[in-house]
Amino acid sequence: MTQKLPTDELQSELSWEEAVSRYLEDHPEYFSRHPEILARLMLPHETGGKAASLIERQVQVLREQTQNLQRQLRELVQNARDNDILGGRLHRFATAMIGCHSLDEVIDTTCDLLRQEFKLDAVVILLQGRSAGGRPELVPEDDKRLNTLLQQFRSGKPICGGKFEESLMSYLFGQHAAEIRSSALIPLGEKNPTGVLGLGTHDTHRFHPGMGTVYLARLGELLTHSLAHHRG
Repeated sequence: MTQKLPTDELQSELSWEEAVSRYLEDHPEYFSRHPEILARLMLPHETGGKAASLIERQVQVLREQTQNLQRQLRELVQNARDNDILGGRLHRFATAMIGCHSLDEVIDTTCDLLRQEFKLDAVVILLQGRSAGGRPELVPEDDKRLNTLLQQFRSGKPICGGKFEESLMSYLFGQHAAEIRSSALIPLGEKNPTGVLGLGTHDTHRFHPGMGTVYLARLGELLTHSLAHHRG
């Protein structure tokens, strides 16, 4: 039968363990001065149950840490490359906006450039406050669906996700709605947006709720500025 230690003895044992731990942390050279103790230390493997020397265990831990650091470094490098690519695309988009001379040219250039540079399958621009008779992008002020959509941008940030509800997808992408697997909605205007830029793709993982939206927000800012310049 296992005998339980009294509370005061258990507390004393725990205190000794803590004291030993602190001593070894403060004197990492201890095992260098006492190699005979190090040679006798054995640690059980978590998986196999077999005993292993302390040095062997330390090598395993260091190897795992190295692998984690290498993985993190690869992720950082890849993120830096992706950001560099996105930065270049935004630069080319901004340059193209500067070269536009009319509202129609801004809209056409935006749609063409986003499809080509950002590899998107669907791009739609909806602007509030114009007659719907000229271009499909310009909708009347009393368009209830657009007004409802604009109210969702209270935070002023883009909204990313998979397929939005069916009627909204049809409103945005028309006959191509069924082909879109993920999409992003970008407000055109920070506090009181008067339009929306909709991006759609066949790639299910391209846009998702947890993704960063910094570059999408900058894209919206560039387009908003250019539209305002030509709308007067």
